[in-house]
Amino acid sequence: MEIPPQVLVEFTCRNQPKPSLPTEWALCGEREDRLELLKLSTFALIITPGDPHLVISAGCATRLFEALEAGAVPVVLGEQVQLPYQDVLQWSEAALVVPKPRVTEVHFLLRSLSDSDLLAMRRQGRFLWETYFSTADSIFNTVLAMIRTRIQIPAAPIREEAAAEIPHRSGKAAGTDPNMADNGDLDLGPVETEPPYASPRYLRNFTLTVTDFYRSWNSAPGPFHLFPHTPFDPVLPSEAKFLGSGTGFRPIGGGAGGSGKEFQAALGGNVPREQFTVVMLTYEREEVLMNSLERLNGLPYLNKVVVVWNSPKLPSEDLLWPDIGVPIMVVRTEKNSLNNRFLPWNEIETEAILSIDDDAHLRHDEIMFGFRVWREARDRIVGFPGRYHAWDIPHQSWLYNSNYSCELSMVLTGAAFFHKYYAYLYSYVMPQAIRDTVDEYINCEDIAMNFLVSHITRKPPIKVTSRWTFRCPGCPQALSHDDSHFHERHKCINFFVKVYGYMPLLYTQFRVDSVLFKTRLPHDKTKCFKFI
Repeated sequence: MEIPPQVLVEFTCRNQPKPSLPTEWALCGEREDRLELLKLSTFALIITPGDPHLVISAGCATRLFEALEAGAVPVVLGEQVQLPYQDVLQWSEAALVVPKPRVTEVHFLLRSLSDSDLLAMRRQGRFLWETYFSTADSIFNTVLAMIRTRIQIPAAPIREEAAAEIPHRSGKAAGTDPNMADNGDLDLGPVETEPPYASPRYLRNFTLTVTDFYRSWNSAPGPFHLFPHTPFDPVLPSEAKFLGSGTGFRPIGGGAGGSGKEFQAALGGNVPREQFTVVMLTYEREEVLMNSLERLNGLPYLNKVVVVWNSPKLPSEDLLWPDIGVPIMVVRTEKNSLNNRFLPWNEIETEAILSIDDDAHLRHDEIMFGFRVWREARDRIVGFPGRYHAWDIPHQSWLYNSNYSCELSMVLTGAAFFHKYYAYLYSYVMPQAIRDTVDEYINCEDIAMNFLVSHITRKPPIKVTSRWTFRCPGCPQALSHDDSHFHERHKCINFFVKVYGYMPLLYTQFRVDSVLFKTRLPHDKTKCFKFI
């Protein structure tokens, strides 16, 4: 039996109504009483003033903000209404605006919304209130951001972490690991030797260089469109507007087509010239670290390696670091924290970051393929081992699962590509409680990054190749082999869900494997095109 909807309409006030315009309904009761009622409500009807010359009134704004605060979906009745900052805020994601002549259809419109749509609208409404209207500081910052956007005043660049370099000696010629060089008939390198090449930096809100590449990320310049679902920061820095593309256009590869051999020889595509930075976290495992660094020798499109030295004990003075053809920057940290993996170091000059553990064992062709896939999905985490979360019905809680599965919702950041901007969000914008939990358990930083990116993009990560693990054979055991490791990860997931207010992780059965490398086209077909 379907339960009929409950509607509350009060025409009289229990106490003296608040002063209001002659053409609008007065506010009744105290604010606390209205909020308690709204917390029990799914929708809140807001009737705009009868004066057609008014776009909104103080009473309407109060009702709107109270509905957002309590998690009720505002239903605004009035075609002339202009909601706050509606030129930059997507109010259709949080509220319904219905012309007054269609008041008889409101009941049917509300019943047409699915539960998932209602949940998304209530969550987005709460985000709008918390971010832009909840405090005097947020309101002031929002007004400043609006003014800055409209008159095109550049915002301050995003904050970067100053890297305190540890002096080290290098010069030992790196050998070639046969496992790394065994790429079959693949030619992984660029046509010509590429020196370290930094991605361009976009320091102005109105940069138009790469808007075509990021149309799906941001419909218009301004601090409110990019990542509209993140409840973190109302005033995004200027580099958040267009994340750049690493462009430095050259004719090689771009639009030339070609068979698998030509495809291997250059990145090609819309962004033919780009490099990535390896960020490697380590802790007092010098031999393992040196072996991992040597395996990077000759890796194409590698800009530099940033070694995050997570130990208070400095490297051995007589340690001779390998010469792998690109700079190796060893960075000292203030404390031993897994969060250091995601600090946006100022030495990282590329948009693409390959986060890799010091005991990760990946072939060059696997790394190159992961980089190519990330360039096609720059807003996602692209990596190798996949994991997933599951709901534990008996205990009514979330579980972390590392069993082999065709479905996943996380990619381990011990071997994954992501955009440097996410390092900024993780370190400076994501709630501090999550980073504190990572420090408490010395665990879960990869889960936290997957939560963050899925929350922002509402997309799952991308797994490449069929790998389930990336540990090197014979390396000392890592923290993940401890029995308490998985119990802590269960706790992390459930705590992160409480912080976010919902489960942001999304499942996917999508995996990317390489076939273009193996493509062989007849020579007389590679330059012929037929359009039908």
